This record gives sequence, structure tokens and C-alpha cells, in this order.
Amino acid sequence: MQEPEIFEQPVRNKDAEAAVGGDEDRTYHTGYSQTNVDDNSLEDYHDFVYPEDRKLGTWSTAFLIINRVVGAGIYSTPSSIIRYTNSVGATLLFWVLGGIMTFCGLFVYLEFGTALPRSGGEKVYLERVYQKPRYLATCIFAVQFVLFSVSTGGSISFSSYLLRAANPPSPTEPSHNGDWLNRGIAVATISVVCFIHAFFPRLGIWLGNGLGAFKLVLLALVVCTGFAALSGRMAVPSPGNFSSFNGRGSATSSDSDATGLPDEDSAGTSAGYALALLQVLYSYSGWENANYVLTEVRDAPRTLRKAAPIAVATVTILYLLANIAYFAAMTKFELGQSDVTVAATFFENVWGKSAFVTRGVPVFIALSSLGNVFAQSFAMPRVKQELAKEGILPLSRFWASDWPFNAPTGAIFLHWVFTTIFIISSQTEDVYVFVTNTFIYSGNWIKFFLGIGLLYLNFTPSERWAEQRTNFRSSPVLTLFWIISLLYVLAAPFVPNKLLHSIPFYVVPALGTSLLIIGTGYWFVWAKVLPAFGFRIEHEIVQMPDGSERVKYKRVKPRKKRRQRQRRRSVW
Repeated sequence: MQEPEIFEQPVRNKDAEAAVGGDEDRTYHTGYSQTNVDDNSLEDYHDFVYPEDRKLGTWSTAFLIINRVVGAGIYSTPSSIIRYTNSVGATLLFWVLGGIMTFCGLFVYLEFGTALPRSGGEKVYLERVYQKPRYLATCIFAVQFVLFSVSTGGSISFSSYLLRAANPPSPTEPSHNGDWLNRGIAVATISVVCFIHAFFPRLGIWLGNGLGAFKLVLLALVVCTGFAALSGRMAVPSPGNFSSFNGRGSATSSDSDATGLPDEDSAGTSAGYALALLQVLYSYSGWENANYVLTEVRDAPRTLRKAAPIAVATVTILYLLANIAYFAAMTKFELGQSDVTVAATFFENVWGKSAFVTRGVPVFIALSSLGNVFAQSFAMPRVKQELAKEGILPLSRFWASDWPFNAPTGAIFLHWVFTTIFIISSQTEDVYVFVTNTFIYSGNWIKFFLGIGLLYLNFTPSERWAEQRTNFRSSPVLTLFWIISLLYVLAAPFVPNKLLHSIPFYVVPALGTSLLIIGTGYWFVWAKVLPAFGFRIEHEIVQMPDGSERVKYKRVKPRKKRRQRQRRRSVW
């Protein structure tokens, strides 16, 4: 089969082109010729240079990470974690270990992000490491990110808690999870958020920062209430969970119930510990959010080095203190059977039953989930726009559009499409866990390859990585520890478990792994099959206004050979 022809073209200086194209202070044109270019490929998009007053500072970048990490997870996952460990001490150790593993991954992304300060995140880093086979890493990442980097989980979580506040569930009135009212509110939520980010980008940043600050206040309220419980100010007797390492009682069965909960068989076993750590890492997911939008960060290398550690350290401390607070006010069995109502049961045990507990707390958690939706809908479309700019996606010109307010409007619409599809097709209460875990699990494969790639760059002098990176460098020991931990996380979901009630346990890891195969198939069609039908792929390096370089691919039709008419010779 015919190999794609690669043409290394000279670096194009976009400053000179801007002077010709006009409006040089704002927009830079690529200046491609329209001759022989496939109409479905990308050749005339703009690279918008964001003004300084619209760029994210240190605290906006930190809140972007906090908003993405902290959602409804910290108010629900502690229930499943204690069921899998059946130990107070082991649970707290796992939260500490999760924070350490997150910092190890963060250092890897800091080294990549400070050396390659452009929007796109993993896409940019994979292209730097895995250059052969050409386009393979980019296509695999594109399939994984476009399909599952959605805001379905956060939108449904916001809708569910809002309905819980309006009509608290009871034995005669079950929750609204999975019904059309819940899904309708979720679709309306993501529609409003995407509309704000597309047409009022500055308002979207302000709202995201405000919700990020609110999340910190809410977690601080949980922590302070926990201190009150530790001092004995409670409406119920103290659970005494800190009397020993394991704590008092059992998380899977009460004194009068020998049957226990569904996770009783795996509680305290190696399989249970594996699944507990997996849930902890899921709660920390999203710490790489700022790497997706570095083009819109002011002095990106310096800001990222400051904002990312501040955000991750803040979340780690608050997560650990919040779990201590839960154990100070709730028995292990209460925590184990609370599921999504952990926070409500916690406040009820400390303050007693009130309208604040039954209606106020769900509203607060709903707002926390809304902040997660704002953060995802801001960062993820930026990555999809970068993929579209390089012609990797079908209809790339449309998805790369930044009309009319220099926000990634086309990519935001693409984000809205897939988010809405997942919301409408979800008819089970497991949809939040399923979509979130599938995205994070498939993303862990990408992170694993990035960890391997960073070690390769650092120990291969011919790659000249030491000349490209800044003075920040992740310790190879921490990188290796992160790689090993990711292998553990990738293997753990294949252990039989009951994390999903209506979906077999192996679906999430199998689907997450199969995305690598699907991405490879997409690359095969894009880079192998189409060239066999006469298309060729042109590879061009474009110099950005800030001096950095970006690779752009475009698919070009073969030139039609013109038949030369033979001139008739005159007989005269």
C-alpha cells in the first residue's frame, strides 16, 4: 500500500503574513494557497493572539484546576472507598497516597508544559515524543479525547442534586436518576454553560473562578464541622472511629444485619484495596486541566509552575481533612451505605435534621458540580480546537472556528454534541460513574505513554530535550514511580467488582483499552488508506508569534495531469 508522502516545508513566519493579511495586532493568517487543496481540509483558520487582559493569571489558573478536580466526587466516593477497605486508617492512607501519585504526575506535566507552553496538553507532548509512525499518537489521542472528554458526568450530577434538593427522595418517591426530567435539566445545563463560554468568554472565566472559590468554602465548611464533631459537639453519639487503625464496627454490615452490602466479599482484600485506590485517583483526576489552555495563560511556564502545585496541594489537604471529618461524625456502616448522600448524613449527625441538610446541602453540591462543568467546558474545547487546526478531525475548518468572539466556538459546539449524546442515551444511574471512569481510564493509557516518553527524552541525548526544556525537571525516580502506579491503576479495574450495578465490571477497562485500537484504525484510514486513493499529506511547521512552532497537516488532492494538445503543423 502506498505510503503517505511527507513534505518538509520551510518554517513560515506568521508575523510577515499578518502584515500582508491586515489586522496584524490580532489575527495571523496561514496564507496557504487554495489551489489543489481539499475543501474538507483546513487551510484558512486563524491563530488568535489573546490580549493580556484576557489571559489567565496565577489564581485563575489555580481555580481552573481546582474547579476541574473538585466536583461531587468528594461527597460520594468516600462511601465506596470505606466499603472496599473496611478500615479507617487504610482509607486515610489511600487519600495521602493518591495525593503523592498526583504530584508525581503533575511534575511530569510541568516539565512538558514549561518546555512546550502551548494549548493542547497531551496532544502536544505525544507529538514531541512519538514522531514515528507519523500521526499515530495524535490520531489515538484525538479519538480518545473527542469521544469521552465530555461534561456528561458533571451535568447529570448537577441535575440530580438539584432535583434532590427540590424533592428529597423517600422510600415511596425514588430519586430521579436516569429519568427524562433529570436528563432534560442536564442538557439545559451544558447548553447554557457552552453558550456562555462561546459568546461571553470573559463571563465564563469569572463564573468559573467564583464557583472554584465557592468549592473551597464548602470544603472548608465540611472541615470545620468535622472539628466540631471531634470536640464532641454532635447531635448523635460519637462513632469512635479513631479508637484503632481499622476503626469501630464494619462498613459492610451493621450489628443487626449479617447480610451486609454488595461489596462485603471484597472488603479488606487486595482486590478491595486496588479498587479503593482507583476511586481515590478518580477523585483527584483533572489536575492536568491547565496544560490544555497554556496559550491563554499569562507567562505560561512561570504561572504553571506556581499555580498547579498550589491547586493540587490545596485539594490534597482539603480532601484528607474532609475524610477525617466524615469519620469523626459517621460510623463506618453509615458512611458505607450513604453513597451520594455522604455530606447530607454527615451534617445531619452533627447539626441534626433541618431544611439546610435536606435541601441546602444538595444545592451546594450541585453548584460544586456546576463548577466542574464550567472548568471542563472551558479547557476541553481548546484541545479539540488544536486537533481541528491540524486537520486531524473531519470538518476541521468548522470545528477550528473562533467566530464571533475569538473563543473556540466550533470546538465548544463539538463538546456540546458529544456531551448531549451521552446524556440523552443514559438510562441508568450508573452513567455518571461509567462515562467518568471510561474517560479517566483511557486517559491513564495516554499518561502512561507520556511517562515512558519523558524518560526516553531525558535519557536519549539525540532528542536534545535538555536544550528544549526549561530549568524545571521531574525527577526520573518520581516519573518511574508514577509509571508503575499507572500500571497498577490500569490493571485494577479488571478485578471482579460491583462498582457499576447495571453494567458488567469489565466494560469500562475493555472500552477504555479498545480506544487505543480504534484510534489506530482511524490513523490507518487517515494516513494509509486515503493516500492509496491518491491523497497525500503535507506536513508544515508554522512559527507562532511567540516564537514557538506548531505542526500542521493538510490533505492534498493529486494534481490532474493536463493533456497537452498537439499542435497541428501547417502544410504551408
